[in-house]
Amino acid sequence: MAGMVVTCIASLIIFYKGYLPLSFINVAYLLAIAFVFSLLPDIDIGTSLIRKVILTAFILYLLIYGVGTIGYILGAAMIIVLFLPHRGIMHTLLMGAMLSGLLWFYFHNIIFPIVAVLNFMSHRVMDGIII
Repeated sequence: MAGMVVTCIASLIIFYKGYLPLSFINVAYLLAIAFVFSLLPDIDIGTSLIRKVILTAFILYLLIYGVGTIGYILGAAMIIVLFLPHRGIMHTLLMGAMLSGLLWFYFHNIIFPIVAVLNFMSHRVMDGIII
């Protein structure tokens, strides 16, 4: 919920100031980023919703595009996540910044990584990890 609140406030500012055009696709992207990045730190919990969603997306990716280089990279990342302790590296500011920064390569717009980092940080705040 905190991530959605953060994204709603950020979206109001983003669209009002004209940093992004108000469109269905931009709203959908921001909501998807809110969902993923506000839950992403808990991917190290075996029963977490985000782990199930990302695993399902990974399997669908493999079925549609095959293994390939990206499939190997994503597969290795999924295996590594299985061995991470909860509230370990996935709860660090560095990991949040790195994963959010990857959005730059897709969108080529700084707004999306900023919203992602804000959502990642909202999770940390709700967990009581302020800095």
